[in-house]
Order: sequence, then structure tokens, then C-alpha cells
Amino acid sequence: MAIAIAYAIAILGLNLLMGYAGQTCLAQGTLFGVGAYVTAILNATYGISPLATLPVAAAVAAAVGLVIGLPALRLQGLQLAIVTFGIAAAFPQLLLKMGTLTGGVSGLLVDAPETPDFMADAPELWLYLISLVCAGVGALLVSRMLLGDAGRALRAQRDNPQIAQALGVNLTRARLWAFAVSSALAGLGGGVFAIVSGFISPESFLAILSINIVIGSIVGGATSIVGAFVGGLFMVFVPSWASDINLSFGNLIYGLALILIMMVARNGVTGFIEKWLSMIFRRAAG
Repeated sequence: MAIAIAYAIAILGLNLLMGYAGQTCLAQGTLFGVGAYVTAILNATYGISPLATLPVAAAVAAAVGLVIGLPALRLQGLQLAIVTFGIAAAFPQLLLKMGTLTGGVSGLLVDAPETPDFMADAPELWLYLISLVCAGVGALLVSRMLLGDAGRALRAQRDNPQIAQALGVNLTRARLWAFAVSSALAGLGGGVFAIVSGFISPESFLAILSINIVIGSIVGGATSIVGAFVGGLFMVFVPSWASDINLSFGNLIYGLALILIMMVARNGVTGFIEKWLSMIFRRAAG
């Protein structure tokens, strides 16, 4: 569950960027990995407490996200998707080349955060609570952002950039701000992942991770905060359940599950639930 929540934090950032700002990014797994490695390096190399590294992981990922977001000022749609996916594909190789810092193929160990005395017998529960608190902070940040002027500016430039610009929305600032916040959340999720896992290596951050995060966003609902957590649960548990049903046909079952969900719930699981609840309430009121 803690790992699912770590992924959900990254999906939450992608929902902000893709669902509300209308920007395509296939490098969220890279930013997730940046946050994880910042936490691991600060802890393993410099002995800093894992929890103290989380704000730094978010800040570094935000800075990297701003750099990645610069092409978004000129590119859109498939062109931006290809550029960001190229970054995701190159990231594991970069980690291997920087082996003296990242540990290369051997990876890095991350110390478990010190468990409070009242939870000394339940260290795994403590890790779960840490991930839950971080997710709560991320959800609060996104909800406050979407309710303010920044959220209205994001939605306006998503729906019609020309009209938004004519109404005074600074497209450059809105897009870079969305990339920065989205990347910070991915970095925070990566830091939580490193702490919960206790070990990271380049194998944990292959390009397929970015694709899986996009799948989690779409399945859960790209314009929903709750959908991010549904997507995180989907990422972690559905492939495992599919393999448990039949090891030989695990990928086939997983693929069919994706197809079925998209046919039934085109706006994601949360969108499907909201649609049916609204229908039930209208009939009850009628």
C-alpha cells in the first residue's frame, strides 16, 4: 500500500499537468527516479535522515522538471510526448554512467526512518503513515492550487490557449508552473518510494515506468485527485493479480483489463463512479 501511495503521488502530479494543464509528459517516471536518487544519495553518502531529504527531493525534481518543461513552450501533443519519452529512455543509462554517485548497477541502500517508540513494534505501519502524510500534503497542495487563480489559468490555457492569452493568462508562466509542481510531486513520490523500498537501482526507473504512470492517471481519472490514488492501486495490484490468476497469461489478462476499463469508463474509474452517482441522485430527486 505504501508503494502504491508513492506512485499515486507521482500520478497526482501528472493529473495536474496532463488533466488540468493539458500538457503531455512521458517523463514522469524519470522525475520520480530523480526524487528517489536524491533521497538515496543524501542518505547513503551524506548520512542525512531519509525524512529530511524529502523536501530536497521535491525541489531538485521541480528544477529538473522546469528544464524538461522548456520544450513545452514550443512543442505540443505528440512532439512533446516523443521528446519527454526520449528523456525517460535515456535516464537509466545516465544512472549507470554516473555510477560513482548513483551506485551504478549495484544501486543504493536507504536507511529506514527511525520509528517512534509508540510504534516500535510496527515499523511497516510507520512507513505507511509516512507515505500517507506525504500524499495528503500533495493532495492539499493540488486542491488549493486548482481552486485559485492558478487553477483557472491552467484550465483556460488547456481549453483554448489563444483565448486564454487574450484574457491575460501568461501561457509561459502557467505551463512552466504546472511542470514545476507536477515534477515536485513526482520527486516527492520518488523519495517516499526510496524510503519504503529501502533499495533502489536503475532497473526501478526504466522507461516503462513513465508509461505505467500515464496508464495509472488515465485509468484512475486524469482530472481527479482521488483518481490518482485509484491509479496508484491499479499500478501495483492489478498486474500482480493478473499474474496470480495465470502466470503464463498475466500480461494478456492485464491488457484485457485495460481495454475493458477504457471501454466502460472512458473518463477513468472515478469519472465512471461520478457519472453513475449523478444518475442515481437525479432519479431519486425525480
